[in-house]
Amino acid sequence: MMRKLWLMALVLTLALSLTSCAKRKAFNLSAAYGYSQCDGNNWSFDVYLFRSQTQTGAFDLVIMPVSIDTQGDIASVTIGNSQLGYKQLVNQVVLNDGQEINAGMLSSADLINYPILAITAFDPTTNFVSSSPGKSSYCYLPNPGDGVSQNQFQYYQP
Repeated sequence: MMRKLWLMALVLTLALSLTSCAKRKAFNLSAAYGYSQCDGNNWSFDVYLFRSQTQTGAFDLVIMPVSIDTQGDIASVTIGNSQLGYKQLVNQVVLNDGQEINAGMLSSADLINYPILAITAFDPTTNFVSSSPGKSSYCYLPNPGDGVSQNQFQYYQP
């Protein structure tokens, strides 16, 4: 019980610090891609959001591991919000530096409803809200148009 309360407090604190208790800005749905960095205590990622080539109004989420302290770590990829709502995108994936992770397709509603990206150590015994991973990275999902410049595609070229 104490572990669950501690985790809920941690997630709430993280969510409030990421949101600064404010609404996210509106994003440019016509932008071709968005980019952000996602750094954690043991892992670091570049996060790309590309306009889907196959489904109108959807976006492909691609995660590129930049720095993994232990190659071969197994992680889960989840999006969530400050109300403890979440949607798991990838149950388990092996992490290696420079090995692209295709995390799936997101709708514009997903971007609005689940603005937080959580890459956490895989734990088959519990769900995302109940887990307390030692290795993790939390950040905002990039919106279309975020981080757009000539130099942003450091690791990934579509």
